[in-house]
Amino acid sequence: MTTTDFLFEGGHIFNNRNYPAGVMSQSIPMLKQMGKNVSIDYATVDIAGATRDLSSIGFTLRETNRVDKMSDVNSSVVDNSISDMLRDFFEEDISIVRGTDVILTLMQYAIDNQVAETDGGFFGSSERSEGHYFSYQLTFYSKRKASFCFLVLSLCAFKEASSVFGIPTSFRTGVAYSAQVLEVKKKEPNVLYEYGRLQGGDAMASPSGQHRFTMGTDGNVTVDGRWESNSAGKGVAPYYLAMQEDANLCVYGTDGPIWASGSQPGRFSQGPYRLEMQDDGNLVVYDKSNTSLWAIGI
Repeated sequence: MTTTDFLFEGGHIFNNRNYPAGVMSQSIPMLKQMGKNVSIDYATVDIAGATRDLSSIGFTLRETNRVDKMSDVNSSVVDNSISDMLRDFFEEDISIVRGTDVILTLMQYAIDNQVAETDGGFFGSSERSEGHYFSYQLTFYSKRKASFCFLVLSLCAFKEASSVFGIPTSFRTGVAYSAQVLEVKKKEPNVLYEYGRLQGGDAMASPSGQHRFTMGTDGNVTVDGRWESNSAGKGVAPYYLAMQEDANLCVYGTDGPIWASGSQPGRFSQGPYRLEMQDDGNLVVYDKSNTSLWAIGI
């Protein structure tokens, strides 16, 4: 890991360099649509355009952002802002590995008008009238939310600028930052990894869209109306389905579990475990080596 590489820690995530095949296959079309909507203005994302283009391939988008300016170099302000936004969106304590150090290095590069060397994310730098800035666009995948985080961070060292990132500044020199955190989620994913959840009313779909697995608001889970868990009305609503870290697929009400798949990992089975809604109509729990641990049958 170099001084300017971005990796994330905490929570239950896959970093963008370690996506398993099921996540990688989802990320490629998502990144293509996001890339079409990254503006040349400080590499911010056009939210309206990204929402439209992502919707066309079955994804939803949420966005939050922070913009601020500083008269001194304080990387912890930026690091804390990003961590707060990640926590709000993904409901886990996720942060940048050595975030304060990484961001401080980038700030210094901007001030010194140097080009950072990195192989993390998509990197760009540019000279503007008010100063030199760096920008990153990169992602992780939240297993809990079954969604991607797309982080866009721009840092600008400015001199005698009247405004930076569209906000007025009274400082003659300083550092400003713009950070966007976006959650990009497939409306009906075909895979759910351990720690992942489906709330009542949520669904998964096979890649072709022909088959559908639904977590009902009544506590019942069904596949195309031809298989069900027979758990409707048991326990107390609201209900959710959890793909657990022990490979068991469970439905919970507010008073505890009401159904379980009874998946049986073998002695040598390893996670991450995942649930897949397949194009052949089968719903299967797999281990890391693609060994089937439970299935409804076709």
